[in-house]
Amino acid sequence: MTPITRTPVEGRSDTLRQAQGPGGAQGREGAQGPDGAEEPDGDQAPASGRQDRGAGSSRDETAPPKRAARIAAAVSIALVGVYVAGTLVIVSPTTPVRGAVVAAAGPYFTQKWNVFAPSIMKTNITFSVQAQWRDADGTLVKSDWVNVTKLEQQAVPGHAEPSRIQKSSWNAMLAYNARYLALDAQQREIVRDTFIQRADGGGYRAQSAESLIADLDAVSTTPGSGQGDVVRFLRYDYMLKEYATAFSTAYFDQDVERVRWRIDRTRPNDFENRFSEEQQFDDTAVTFGWRHVDDVIDPETLAVYRDVVTRYGGAR
Repeated sequence: MTPITRTPVEGRSDTLRQAQGPGGAQGREGAQGPDGAEEPDGDQAPASGRQDRGAGSSRDETAPPKRAARIAAAVSIALVGVYVAGTLVIVSPTTPVRGAVVAAAGPYFTQKWNVFAPSIMKTNITFSVQAQWRDADGTLVKSDWVNVTKLEQQAVPGHAEPSRIQKSSWNAMLAYNARYLALDAQQREIVRDTFIQRADGGGYRAQSAESLIADLDAVSTTPGSGQGDVVRFLRYDYMLKEYATAFSTAYFDQDVERVRWRIDRTRPNDFENRFSEEQQFDDTAVTFGWRHVDDVIDPETLAVYRDVVTRYGGAR
């Protein structure tokens, strides 16, 4: 083979020489194989392979979606359309169509306050006490009613997590009221009466638990079977008597002889009538009879009650 002699061309730019590659050889288009045919350089084959794969990928992307995908898309669009249409009907003025839609969608989409507070209370409940003691002449003195719950709640504002002791009367009322409602109608009438009887040697004393259980069981619709509810109520009644005695002694600073309490309920207007000046519901109160004080109060316990009264109530 006769060697090819290359003669430099005057005036050719350096850029053109660099484009020819080392030794002045031509680029990809001028390269030839042994038979004189053009031969791609080492980078051309991989590039061609990448182009082929890219073409295949493009074909996959442009392929029409499968039938299941089309059905799913159509169903989704239909559901969204129904939901939007139903929402527009619900917020529209009252019509027969709106009533039917609200009734159908209510169980699934209606939001109520109990979504956020499942056991939301609709009634405010408070615990008030009244006490009796003897003056210097031996005359029985009766105090005014004192709202214990309202006094305890004075310690709550400004505290993100108030202590349970600052709402002890409120907690006690919930438990006491639940046990009270578990009794029969005639039993409730008896427990609202006074639990005091005359003592044999003169004076007064507390009625015994045995006689109370017998009286309550006698008026029960199912004698004998309801003693569990009776005993649970009387135990809490005794605890409440201890609580009312300690509070009254600290509040009035007297040697209290008798105490009684009252459950007050106030219910605010419904949400629809929240701006009305007229009260929608009447206040109710359940008053329980006098309980005789026959126990000695622990001095440390009494000091705690006196501290609460001094800070938030003030003795009367």
